[in-house]
Amino acid sequence: MTATVARRQPTPGHAGAGLWARAVLAASTVFVLVYGGLMVARHHLFYVHAFDFGIFDQGLWLLSRFQEPFVTVRGLHLFADHSSYLMLLLVPLYWVLPAQELLIVLTVVLLAAGGPLSYALARSFGATPGLSAVVAAGFLLHPALTWAARDGFHPEYAAIPLVIAAVLLIKKNHDGWALVLIAAAILTKEDAALLLVPLGIYIAVVMGRRKTGAVIAVASAAAMALSFGVLLPHFSPTGTVLYSDRYDALGTGILGIGWGMLTRPQVVLSGLLAPTSLGYLAAIVFPIPLALLAPRALILGIPTLLANVLSEHTYQSSIKYHYTAYLIAVVAIAAATGVPKLVGRSRGVITAAVVVSLGAGLGAQVWLGPTPLAPPPSWPPADRAVMREALAMIPEDTVVSAFDSFVPHLTHRTTVYEFPNPWQPLNWGAPGVTLPDTADVEWVLVRTDIYPEQQQQIDALRHSDAFEVVFEEHPVLLLHRGG
Repeated sequence: MTATVARRQPTPGHAGAGLWARAVLAASTVFVLVYGGLMVARHHLFYVHAFDFGIFDQGLWLLSRFQEPFVTVRGLHLFADHSSYLMLLLVPLYWVLPAQELLIVLTVVLLAAGGPLSYALARSFGATPGLSAVVAAGFLLHPALTWAARDGFHPEYAAIPLVIAAVLLIKKNHDGWALVLIAAAILTKEDAALLLVPLGIYIAVVMGRRKTGAVIAVASAAAMALSFGVLLPHFSPTGTVLYSDRYDALGTGILGIGWGMLTRPQVVLSGLLAPTSLGYLAAIVFPIPLALLAPRALILGIPTLLANVLSEHTYQSSIKYHYTAYLIAVVAIAAATGVPKLVGRSRGVITAAVVVSLGAGLGAQVWLGPTPLAPPPSWPPADRAVMREALAMIPEDTVVSAFDSFVPHLTHRTTVYEFPNPWQPLNWGAPGVTLPDTADVEWVLVRTDIYPEQQQQIDALRHSDAFEVVFEEHPVLLLHRGG
């Protein structure tokens, strides 16, 4: 008797899945190569800045050398600036390879990881491989993501893949591992709870995982309370939470701001309905219109959206900066959970949805995003040669005050200031905090052709008895403390 073995036929939902998955992986790889290469080039062309890249680079280097992470670029303890304790988990990277390029590439890799993760999340909710790939394409094309890739390292960018991966793990019944990723996401910044608390509620109510959702919501809220109530004031030079003055229209201090949100609805509504706020919201959702298929998931972004549009700091309501990181995760989750609703619809409906989605992504990238194919901005080659020559003359572990874009090349030391600090305050410390002693500065490296308002201070140092000119070739001036 001859046994016959029937070959398993692929179901329509699985047909071509491997091809689509490889396409998404290839697109994410291209993203890393393009934007990683661009940012490394910008660094070597002196177009990466003290703020904010130099802050995190010096902070991570100090932690890796078991020194107190008082970041002299910013004039604050690293954990007074933000409760980004994820930095502690990154320390081993700087044990192995303490290089700014590593931090730059890590940023781009973290961002690109959202592509395959959003694809996998859509698949886990029942979307076809092709529709899941459209979600991933929308994610990678989102102008906020490409601006993030050019923004330099910020810990909250890690929250994007961590949160998407956590939802995916919960969908696949791996709640324990999901909670590990959520714990890491909590450590990215003190305000991560603005995303994670509503996410926990969503997981409990919509996904039906009540215990897991409750743990996420409660742990995130507790971590936020600990940061604002204890940790940030403890490390703050003023004993108060910094940056809360961005919400003076609502109240003073964290509790005052929260109370103002409840008692001053006119302030909230006027801020939310302002043309700039509506434009910001459109710039977040329009690039991935598939997110509109899951309005309950989009609600996850309301707390972050309010925090951004009600702030007096205009950078918070621009997709060009890291404040939009949590919202990128929200639209990715919404698109991934919403796109399965198209499964089973007519070919015409699906085709229209795909065309609209890809068209919106491409259009938004062209209209609102940076241009990846354009050459990075650059100083003239002669200027760059002079800059490198001057930098090479500064010994390691000396105290330096340097021009903005020189700072990221000098942050692997205990003390480096952004000129004109410490002679004149420039984005340093907090109100009322005294600048450090200028007598400790051994080297001053500046460009003499950029900021006219600094010229008087430069001339004073050049002609003082304390410093001598050791290198000068337009537009670079290097001074060394004599004697």
